Amino acid sequence: MGSQETLAQNKPNTPRPAKSTLRGHLDLLDPVTWVAGPQGFISGAVASGGMKLDWQTLGLIIIGSILVGPLTIGFSQSINDFFDRELDAINEPTRPIPAGLVTLNGAILNFTVIALLAIFSAVLLGLLGGQNSGFIIILTILGLALGAMYSIPPFEFKRNGITGPLSVGLGYNLMTWITGNMVFGPFKTEILVVALVNAFVAAGLLVLNDLKSIEGDKKLGLRTLPVMLGVKKALWVSYIYIDLSQAVYVVYLAAIGHYWIALIQVVALVLQFFAQRPLYQNPTHTQYKKYLLTGNGLIAVVAFVSALSFGGYDPFRTW
Repeated sequence: MGSQETLAQNKPNTPRPAKSTLRGHLDLLDPVTWVAGPQGFISGAVASGGMKLDWQTLGLIIIGSILVGPLTIGFSQSINDFFDRELDAINEPTRPIPAGLVTLNGAILNFTVIALLAIFSAVLLGLLGGQNSGFIIILTILGLALGAMYSIPPFEFKRNGITGPLSVGLGYNLMTWITGNMVFGPFKTEILVVALVNAFVAAGLLVLNDLKSIEGDKKLGLRTLPVMLGVKKALWVSYIYIDLSQAVYVVYLAAIGHYWIALIQVVALVLQFFAQRPLYQNPTHTQYKKYLLTGNGLIAVVAFVSALSFGGYDPFRTW
Protein backbone atom coordinates (compact mmCIF):
# COMPACT_ATOMS: atom_id res chain seq x y z
CA MET A 1 0.00 0.00 0.00
CA GLY A 2 3.02 2.27 0.38
CA SER A 3 3.19 3.03 -3.32
CA GLN A 4 -0.54 3.70 -3.40
CA GLU A 5 -0.22 6.14 -0.49
CA THR A 6 2.61 7.97 -2.27
CA LEU A 7 0.57 8.21 -5.42
CA ALA A 8 -2.40 9.44 -3.45
CA GLN A 9 -0.27 12.23 -1.96
CA ASN A 10 1.10 13.27 -5.33
CA LYS A 11 -2.02 13.06 -7.50
CA PRO A 12 -3.76 16.29 -8.41
CA ASN A 13 -6.87 17.31 -6.53
CA THR A 14 -9.96 15.91 -8.23
CA PRO A 15 -13.57 16.34 -7.21
CA ARG A 16 -14.97 13.55 -5.08
CA PRO A 17 -17.67 11.46 -6.74
CA ALA A 18 -21.07 12.92 -5.97
CA LYS A 19 -23.27 9.93 -6.77
CA SER A 20 -23.29 6.40 -8.09
CA THR A 21 -24.88 5.62 -11.44
CA LEU A 22 -26.16 2.42 -13.02
CA ARG A 23 -23.58 2.74 -15.77
CA GLY A 24 -20.82 3.16 -13.20
CA HIS A 25 -21.87 0.05 -11.30
CA LEU A 26 -21.92 -1.97 -14.53
CA ASP A 27 -18.51 -0.65 -15.56
CA LEU A 28 -17.09 -1.73 -12.20
CA LEU A 29 -17.97 -5.32 -13.13
CA ASP A 30 -16.10 -4.90 -16.47
CA PRO A 31 -18.35 -7.03 -18.75
CA VAL A 32 -15.63 -7.54 -21.38
CA THR A 33 -13.83 -9.89 -18.94
CA TRP A 34 -16.79 -12.20 -18.36
CA VAL A 35 -16.35 -14.42 -21.44
CA ALA A 36 -13.76 -16.86 -20.06
CA GLY A 37 -15.96 -17.93 -17.13
CA PRO A 38 -19.03 -19.17 -19.07
CA GLN A 39 -16.75 -20.79 -21.66
CA GLY A 40 -15.09 -22.86 -18.96
CA PHE A 41 -18.36 -23.67 -17.19
CA ILE A 42 -20.09 -24.85 -20.37
CA SER A 43 -17.04 -26.86 -21.42
CA GLY A 44 -16.92 -28.56 -18.01
CA ALA A 45 -20.66 -29.26 -18.23
CA VAL A 46 -20.27 -30.82 -21.68
CA ALA A 47 -17.30 -32.90 -20.52
CA SER A 48 -19.30 -34.25 -17.58
CA GLY A 49 -21.59 -36.16 -19.94
CA GLY A 50 -24.55 -35.36 -17.73
CA MET A 51 -26.29 -32.70 -19.81
CA LYS A 52 -29.73 -33.37 -21.27
CA LEU A 53 -31.97 -31.63 -23.80
CA ASP A 54 -34.47 -30.29 -21.27
CA TRP A 55 -35.47 -27.07 -19.50
CA GLN A 56 -33.65 -28.00 -16.29
CA THR A 57 -30.34 -28.27 -18.11
CA LEU A 58 -30.93 -24.94 -19.85
CA GLY A 59 -31.73 -23.30 -16.51
CA LEU A 60 -28.59 -24.73 -14.90
CA ILE A 61 -26.44 -23.51 -17.81
CA ILE A 62 -27.89 -19.99 -17.52
CA ILE A 63 -27.48 -19.81 -13.73
CA GLY A 64 -23.98 -21.32 -13.88
CA SER A 65 -22.85 -18.95 -16.64
CA ILE A 66 -24.10 -15.95 -14.64
CA LEU A 67 -22.36 -17.29 -11.52
CA VAL A 68 -18.92 -17.73 -13.09
CA GLY A 69 -19.13 -14.66 -15.35
CA PRO A 70 -20.96 -11.52 -14.16
CA LEU A 71 -20.87 -12.56 -10.50
CA THR A 72 -17.55 -14.26 -9.70
CA ILE A 73 -15.42 -12.52 -12.32
CA GLY A 74 -17.43 -9.32 -11.91
CA PHE A 75 -16.71 -9.40 -8.17
CA SER A 76 -12.96 -9.68 -8.75
CA GLN A 77 -13.06 -6.76 -11.21
CA SER A 78 -15.13 -4.60 -8.87
CA ILE A 79 -12.99 -5.14 -5.80
CA ASN A 80 -9.86 -4.60 -7.89
CA ASP A 81 -11.17 -1.21 -9.01
CA PHE A 82 -11.82 -0.26 -5.40
CA PHE A 83 -8.25 -1.00 -4.31
CA ASP A 84 -6.75 0.44 -7.51
CA ARG A 85 -8.67 3.72 -7.32
CA GLU A 86 -5.60 5.87 -6.61
CA LEU A 87 -3.63 4.24 -9.43
CA ASP A 88 -6.56 4.50 -11.82
CA ALA A 89 -6.84 8.22 -11.06
CA ILE A 90 -3.46 8.53 -12.79
CA ASN A 91 -3.44 5.71 -15.35
CA GLU A 92 -7.13 5.19 -16.19
CA PRO A 93 -9.09 8.26 -15.04
CA THR A 94 -12.12 7.08 -17.03
CA ARG A 95 -12.68 4.12 -14.68
CA PRO A 96 -15.90 4.48 -12.63
CA ILE A 97 -14.42 5.57 -9.28
CA PRO A 98 -11.94 8.25 -10.45
CA ALA A 99 -14.43 9.38 -13.12
CA GLY A 100 -17.01 10.09 -10.41
CA LEU A 101 -19.54 7.52 -11.62
CA VAL A 102 -19.43 5.50 -8.38
CA THR A 103 -18.77 6.65 -4.82
CA LEU A 104 -16.47 4.69 -2.53
CA ASN A 105 -19.45 3.52 -0.48
CA GLY A 106 -21.19 2.63 -3.74
CA ALA A 107 -18.19 0.53 -4.81
CA ILE A 108 -18.17 -1.34 -1.48
CA LEU A 109 -21.90 -1.98 -1.86
CA ASN A 110 -21.30 -3.16 -5.42
CA PHE A 111 -18.81 -5.94 -4.70
CA THR A 112 -20.59 -6.93 -1.45
CA VAL A 113 -23.94 -7.42 -3.19
CA ILE A 114 -22.28 -9.26 -6.09
CA ALA A 115 -20.51 -11.64 -3.67
CA LEU A 116 -23.79 -12.40 -1.86
CA LEU A 117 -25.55 -12.98 -5.19
CA ALA A 118 -22.74 -15.36 -6.20
CA ILE A 119 -23.20 -17.44 -3.04
CA PHE A 120 -26.98 -17.43 -3.49
CA SER A 121 -26.56 -18.57 -7.11
CA ALA A 122 -24.22 -21.37 -6.02
CA VAL A 123 -26.79 -22.57 -3.49
CA LEU A 124 -29.53 -22.41 -6.13
CA LEU A 125 -27.31 -24.24 -8.61
CA GLY A 126 -26.67 -27.03 -6.12
CA LEU A 127 -30.35 -27.37 -5.19
CA LEU A 128 -31.61 -27.42 -8.78
CA GLY A 129 -28.83 -29.64 -10.04
CA GLY A 130 -29.19 -32.05 -7.17
CA GLN A 131 -25.51 -33.03 -7.35
CA ASN A 132 -22.47 -31.95 -5.35
CA SER A 133 -24.22 -28.88 -3.91
CA GLY A 134 -21.75 -28.50 -1.03
CA PHE A 135 -18.76 -28.70 -3.33
CA ILE A 136 -20.24 -26.09 -5.69
CA ILE A 137 -20.72 -23.66 -2.80
CA ILE A 138 -17.16 -24.28 -1.59
CA LEU A 139 -15.78 -23.71 -5.10
CA THR A 140 -17.69 -20.44 -5.34
CA ILE A 141 -16.40 -19.20 -1.98
CA LEU A 142 -12.85 -20.16 -2.97
CA GLY A 143 -13.28 -18.32 -6.26
CA LEU A 144 -14.46 -15.19 -4.47
CA ALA A 145 -11.58 -15.46 -2.00
CA LEU A 146 -9.07 -15.82 -4.84
CA GLY A 147 -10.57 -12.79 -6.58
CA ALA A 148 -10.31 -10.77 -3.37
CA MET A 149 -6.73 -11.83 -2.59
CA TYR A 150 -5.72 -10.75 -6.08
CA SER A 151 -6.31 -7.14 -4.97
CA ILE A 152 -6.48 -6.93 -1.16
CA PRO A 153 -3.36 -6.19 0.91
CA PRO A 154 -1.31 -7.91 2.19
CA PHE A 155 -1.88 -10.59 -0.46
CA GLU A 156 -2.11 -8.48 -3.63
CA PHE A 157 -1.34 -11.36 -5.99
CA LYS A 158 -1.51 -8.90 -8.89
CA ARG A 159 1.71 -7.21 -7.73
CA ASN A 160 3.77 -10.35 -8.30
CA GLY A 161 4.64 -11.77 -11.71
CA ILE A 162 4.11 -15.36 -10.57
CA THR A 163 1.05 -15.21 -8.32
CA GLY A 164 -0.86 -12.70 -10.47
CA PRO A 165 -1.10 -14.63 -13.75
CA LEU A 166 -1.47 -18.00 -11.99
CA SER A 167 -4.32 -16.82 -9.76
CA VAL A 168 -6.22 -15.43 -12.76
CA GLY A 169 -5.56 -18.56 -14.83
CA LEU A 170 -6.76 -20.84 -12.03
CA GLY A 171 -9.77 -18.68 -11.17
CA TYR A 172 -11.00 -18.04 -14.71
CA ASN A 173 -10.30 -21.53 -16.10
CA LEU A 174 -9.68 -24.33 -13.62
CA MET A 175 -12.46 -23.44 -11.19
CA THR A 176 -15.03 -22.71 -13.89
CA TRP A 177 -14.42 -26.05 -15.66
CA ILE A 178 -14.66 -27.95 -12.37
CA THR A 179 -17.85 -26.10 -11.39
CA GLY A 180 -19.47 -27.07 -14.70
CA ASN A 181 -18.37 -30.65 -14.16
CA MET A 182 -19.73 -30.85 -10.61
CA VAL A 183 -23.14 -29.38 -11.49
CA PHE A 184 -23.87 -32.13 -14.00
CA GLY A 185 -22.02 -35.18 -12.72
CA PRO A 186 -19.32 -36.72 -10.55
CA PHE A 187 -15.77 -35.39 -10.62
CA LYS A 188 -13.70 -36.50 -13.63
CA THR A 189 -9.90 -36.53 -13.64
CA GLU A 190 -9.87 -35.81 -17.38
CA ILE A 191 -11.68 -32.53 -16.79
CA LEU A 192 -9.18 -31.54 -14.10
CA VAL A 193 -6.29 -32.16 -16.51
CA VAL A 194 -7.72 -30.18 -19.47
CA ALA A 195 -8.75 -27.38 -17.10
CA LEU A 196 -5.22 -27.15 -15.69
CA VAL A 197 -3.80 -27.00 -19.23
CA ASN A 198 -6.09 -24.08 -20.05
CA ALA A 199 -5.23 -22.38 -16.75
CA PHE A 200 -1.49 -22.49 -17.45
CA VAL A 201 -1.98 -21.32 -21.05
CA ALA A 202 -4.01 -18.38 -19.70
CA ALA A 203 -1.27 -17.59 -17.15
CA GLY A 204 1.32 -17.55 -19.93
CA LEU A 205 -0.80 -15.21 -22.04
CA LEU A 206 -1.19 -12.86 -19.07
CA VAL A 207 2.59 -12.69 -18.73
CA LEU A 208 2.77 -11.71 -22.41
CA ASN A 209 0.07 -9.09 -21.87
CA ASP A 210 2.33 -7.38 -19.32
CA LEU A 211 4.71 -6.44 -22.14
CA LYS A 212 2.52 -3.44 -22.94
CA SER A 213 3.02 -1.73 -19.58
CA ILE A 214 6.60 -2.33 -18.44
CA GLU A 215 7.52 1.30 -17.81
CA GLY A 216 4.29 2.08 -16.01
CA ASP A 217 4.57 -1.08 -13.90
CA LYS A 218 8.11 -0.11 -12.85
CA LYS A 219 6.91 3.30 -11.68
CA LEU A 220 3.99 1.79 -9.79
CA GLY A 221 6.10 -0.89 -8.10
CA LEU A 222 4.37 -3.84 -9.80
CA ARG A 223 6.73 -6.83 -9.92
CA THR A 224 5.52 -8.36 -13.19
CA LEU A 225 7.82 -10.87 -14.88
CA PRO A 226 8.87 -8.44 -17.66
CA VAL A 227 9.82 -5.96 -14.92
CA MET A 228 11.66 -8.51 -12.74
CA LEU A 229 13.36 -10.59 -15.45
CA GLY A 230 13.40 -8.41 -18.52
CA VAL A 231 11.45 -8.98 -21.72
CA LYS A 232 13.35 -11.95 -23.17
CA LYS A 233 13.43 -14.01 -19.97
CA ALA A 234 9.78 -13.22 -19.28
CA LEU A 235 8.95 -14.53 -22.76
CA TRP A 236 10.73 -17.78 -21.95
CA VAL A 237 8.70 -18.20 -18.77
CA SER A 238 5.50 -17.48 -20.68
CA TYR A 239 6.40 -19.98 -23.40
CA ILE A 240 7.14 -22.62 -20.77
CA TYR A 241 3.67 -22.11 -19.26
CA ILE A 242 2.00 -22.28 -22.67
CA ASP A 243 4.04 -24.95 -24.44
CA LEU A 244 4.96 -27.31 -21.62
CA SER A 245 1.37 -27.62 -20.42
CA GLN A 246 0.24 -28.51 -23.95
CA ALA A 247 3.11 -30.98 -24.41
CA VAL A 248 2.14 -32.72 -21.17
CA TYR A 249 -1.45 -32.82 -22.41
CA VAL A 250 -0.33 -34.59 -25.61
CA VAL A 251 1.30 -37.30 -23.50
CA TYR A 252 -1.78 -37.57 -21.27
CA LEU A 253 -4.17 -37.87 -24.23
CA ALA A 254 -2.04 -40.56 -25.85
CA ALA A 255 -1.80 -42.44 -22.54
CA ILE A 256 -5.60 -42.64 -22.18
CA GLY A 257 -6.18 -43.52 -25.83
CA HIS A 258 -7.39 -40.21 -27.31
CA TYR A 259 -4.98 -40.29 -30.25
CA TRP A 260 -6.85 -38.00 -32.64
CA ILE A 261 -7.17 -35.23 -30.06
CA ALA A 262 -3.49 -35.72 -29.22
CA LEU A 263 -2.68 -35.21 -32.92
CA ILE A 264 -4.72 -31.99 -33.06
CA GLN A 265 -2.90 -30.81 -29.93
CA VAL A 266 0.46 -31.53 -31.59
CA VAL A 267 -0.57 -29.40 -34.58
CA ALA A 268 -1.67 -26.63 -32.18
CA LEU A 269 1.69 -26.82 -30.43
CA VAL A 270 3.61 -26.57 -33.71
CA LEU A 271 1.58 -23.48 -34.63
CA GLN A 272 2.52 -22.02 -31.24
CA PHE A 273 6.22 -22.48 -32.02
CA PHE A 274 5.94 -20.70 -35.36
CA ALA A 275 3.91 -17.84 -33.85
CA GLN A 276 6.19 -17.42 -30.83
CA ARG A 277 9.40 -16.92 -32.80
CA PRO A 278 8.53 -13.52 -34.35
CA LEU A 279 7.18 -12.35 -30.99
CA TYR A 280 10.48 -13.25 -29.36
CA GLN A 281 12.38 -11.38 -32.06
CA ASN A 282 10.10 -8.35 -31.89
CA PRO A 283 8.43 -8.34 -28.43
CA THR A 284 5.93 -5.51 -28.89
CA HIS A 285 2.26 -5.37 -27.94
CA THR A 286 1.34 -5.17 -31.63
CA GLN A 287 3.24 -8.39 -32.32
CA TYR A 288 1.56 -9.94 -29.26
CA LYS A 289 -1.86 -9.25 -30.76
CA LYS A 290 -0.72 -10.88 -34.01
CA TYR A 291 0.44 -13.87 -31.99
CA LEU A 292 -2.99 -14.19 -30.37
CA LEU A 293 -4.64 -14.25 -33.79
CA THR A 294 -2.27 -16.73 -35.43
CA GLY A 295 -1.15 -19.04 -32.63
CA ASN A 296 -4.08 -19.65 -30.31
CA GLY A 297 -7.10 -20.63 -32.36
CA LEU A 298 -6.52 -24.38 -32.16
CA ILE A 299 -6.10 -24.31 -28.36
CA ALA A 300 -9.80 -23.52 -27.97
CA VAL A 301 -10.66 -26.21 -30.53
CA VAL A 302 -8.65 -28.82 -28.62
CA ALA A 303 -10.35 -27.88 -25.36
CA PHE A 304 -13.88 -28.15 -26.75
CA VAL A 305 -13.25 -31.36 -28.72
CA SER A 306 -11.76 -32.78 -25.51
CA ALA A 307 -14.94 -31.82 -23.66
CA LEU A 308 -17.10 -33.54 -26.29
CA SER A 309 -14.96 -36.66 -26.16
CA PHE A 310 -14.79 -36.86 -22.35
CA GLY A 311 -18.56 -36.37 -22.25
CA GLY A 312 -19.06 -39.38 -24.51
CA TYR A 313 -20.64 -37.56 -27.44
CA ASP A 314 -20.44 -39.23 -30.87
CA PRO A 315 -18.46 -39.05 -33.09
CA PHE A 316 -15.88 -37.58 -30.68
CA ARG A 317 -16.21 -40.36 -28.08
CA THR A 318 -13.37 -42.41 -29.59
CA TRP A 319 -11.16 -39.53 -30.67
